[in-house]
Amino acid sequence: MNYWERRQQELNKAMEKDEEKLKKRLLSYFDIEYRKLEKQIAAYYKQYGTDNVIQYRRLMEALPDEDKRLLIEQMDEFAKKYPQYAHLMPIRESIYKLNRMEGLQYSVRMQQLEIGAVENEQITEHLKRQAMRGANAAAETMGFGKNFYSEDSELIKKIVNTEWVNKDDFSELRIENGRLKGVWSNTAKLANYLNTDIAQGFARGDSYDRLVRRVRERFSNVSRNDAYRLIYTEGTYVMAESTIQPFTEDFEKYRLSTVGDGKVCAICRGVSEETFDIADRQPGVNFPPLHPWCRCTFTIEVDDWDKWIEDYEKRHGNGQTQKVVNRLKDGGKEDIIKLPRYKQAVIPKAKFAQYALNPDKDLDKARAFEKALGYTVDNADELIEQINEKLSSYKAVEKGDKGWGMTYEVIMDITGPNGNTAKVLTGWIDDKNNGEMRLTTVHIDR
Repeated sequence: MNYWERRQQELNKAMEKDEEKLKKRLLSYFDIEYRKLEKQIAAYYKQYGTDNVIQYRRLMEALPDEDKRLLIEQMDEFAKKYPQYAHLMPIRESIYKLNRMEGLQYSVRMQQLEIGAVENEQITEHLKRQAMRGANAAAETMGFGKNFYSEDSELIKKIVNTEWVNKDDFSELRIENGRLKGVWSNTAKLANYLNTDIAQGFARGDSYDRLVRRVRERFSNVSRNDAYRLIYTEGTYVMAESTIQPFTEDFEKYRLSTVGDGKVCAICRGVSEETFDIADRQPGVNFPPLHPWCRCTFTIEVDDWDKWIEDYEKRHGNGQTQKVVNRLKDGGKEDIIKLPRYKQAVIPKAKFAQYALNPDKDLDKARAFEKALGYTVDNADELIEQINEKLSSYKAVEKGDKGWGMTYEVIMDITGPNGNTAKVLTGWIDDKNNGEMRLTTVHIDR
């Protein structure tokens, strides 16, 4: 595995951590909204039911004026809060013609629109962060620096706001006119499921317990699974497109890489055997994602690296050519001198919680970590995990033995929860007393 493939694996791991956090936030929100719907159904059983069964005949009567007013206020509040989505609301004039059943169904649709608006904003912000992280990783590989792109750069906006595929398999998983089409497709689907379940349950004379159990299954399974699929697949697209963009000027070909996909399917495996022109890349056909839940990446392909170096130097002459080749070509970083026994290296959490990230102990170090990467005592475990994962990918330099064991220094690139990347210096000692390779110091390398 070459440097670029390892870098992409690191990007995917960082993205998956963000995905888990986003999924937890959305799941909590879905639970809150489900409880609201459950209370609304309970109110209908109390008002129109007898012996815990709805009198369907009464539901077909006209919606009371008070309920009409509440529904209109609900629509007004949504339009005020999310004016950009106001066109998605039901037509207000038709409210005056609704019966009680239809009033409940309209209320469910309004609730789903509110969920869709929240989901849309959170997922879009998540994708912006991944696009910036991916583009900067590729830019760094090309020698342009670690923070070449900002969240407001045109490239990031373009990637996140692009309709990227038209295949039926992906029809609910694309961004259109700046909106995640998948969110609104999922929202409409769930609203239809819920309204059908509720209407059929009332018509059958289902008990309250039976109906809310069915609604709970729909709410948790459909909303959660569709949202997760959307987050995962859109994330793959954004990461792949953002990382290939910095290469488009100086390279022509790529090959699909399946190293990022834990379970490689026949579709991805077959496509990965071919080489494609970067200009002809097409998600869903020959570029990630090839299918929902795909997590493939790509590698840059060059037929003649010597000729490429010559042409690159003529165009740029910036002295970065060989470094770029080493990062993209097979074997580019395999010959580094690794920290001895790095697999058994001990990283005491106290070094972070009590010193490096603790402003009460070392204010300068703690401020540097928080400002550069967004790491604090609260997320120290993530930093420790990343250091452990990257330890074998960076050169270890001997710093001498002062009587307690040989010491080493490993400087590595760390990507923080704020999306930025910075060099972090780690110090180690091969302790003679207990025979362990142990972390002794860690700080932002200036």
